[in-house]
Amino acid sequence: MTGFGHKFQTFTAIALLLLATMSLSSGPARAQATAEAAPAQSSEAQTIPASDKTGSRTSTASDEEDLDNQKFRVEVKEVQIPFSVFDKKGNMVLDLQKEDFQIFEDGVQQEIRYFSGPANLPLRFGLLLDTSSSARPRLKFEKEAAMQLGYYVLTDNNQPTKDHLGFIMRFDRTPEILQDFTASPDDLTTALDGLEAGGGTALLDAIIEACEKRLMLSPGPGIPRRVLVIFSDGEDNLSKHSLQQTIEVALRTEVRIFVVSANGYGQQAPGEETLKRLVEETGGRLYSPLEELPSAAFATGYISKHQLYESQNSVYTPGTGQYTSELAVALTKALEAIGDELTHQYAIGYIPKGHGLDGKFHSIEVRARRKGVDIRVKKGYYANP
Repeated sequence: MTGFGHKFQTFTAIALLLLATMSLSSGPARAQATAEAAPAQSSEAQTIPASDKTGSRTSTASDEEDLDNQKFRVEVKEVQIPFSVFDKKGNMVLDLQKEDFQIFEDGVQQEIRYFSGPANLPLRFGLLLDTSSSARPRLKFEKEAAMQLGYYVLTDNNQPTKDHLGFIMRFDRTPEILQDFTASPDDLTTALDGLEAGGGTALLDAIIEACEKRLMLSPGPGIPRRVLVIFSDGEDNLSKHSLQQTIEVALRTEVRIFVVSANGYGQQAPGEETLKRLVEETGGRLYSPLEELPSAAFATGYISKHQLYESQNSVYTPGTGQYTSELAVALTKALEAIGDELTHQYAIGYIPKGHGLDGKFHSIEVRARRKGVDIRVKKGYYANP
């Protein structure tokens, strides 16, 4: 089995109905039917409940004469759930087995048909950079973060990975692709050259564009994990879509959202709540490298509470000093944490009980038998037909 997200498998059986009409004197009419089933595409989904079968009839040109070629269509959806496990200190837990987990959908326990331990499985990710006017003071920070993360995810021991692809999109009032899917971190870095900030902000519209127009249509093989990493302060003053609509699109397209917040200590950040909702609903995480930077710098009076950017540092020249050093350390830690989580995820697969592809939202809960661990997983999914 390859990939993650929802795996929809279609099994088609063609029933040939042979009708033999007999004379009234020879007795009642008899009908004989034979069926040949197409082979299943995955061993995890070969058992198909009768309640999951739906019939549809396809007419032919000779249908009125011989009533042949009735078709029965069987649709089975296997739900695949990627998730991460952490201890109380925030360290990843990587030694759990299939029997250590339980999966529940809408409160009903499901049978685990597929399990994968922590692995660096195929990934399609997007880096979404805020280049609006509000992000101008932090654009250098965003570009550096995007470049570091691209290299972290797309290389393994300084060698290109085979199964990961990433793209870069910028946005202000409208989104723009800077680099489409690539396996080369150098391509991502080059795309950031000359990037400038300006204009209004339509964050939510850009997220929907990235999910529907890029990640949902991302190249295979299989159905890889889909992740969007956002570099922004969360401010939005131009989007046509609401936060709830954006979350629904992310869930329908099986996209987990991670955020590297550009908000700093002491700032008024109304967009922070938007960022928190996005990651909580989709099973991602919010990182704020700037939030706790000023330590000794505050104690010595070198940096005032609202002067957190290099351009506002009246003591150190840009690119030098304690603030810059602390920023580099904090940013590296945040990006390594994201990279580690994306490359060390568990996965569970199951066939839902009691419903087919009804288009409705279904809640998910993964439980661990081991005490003292936290599981990070999306809250649910839409059973898209």
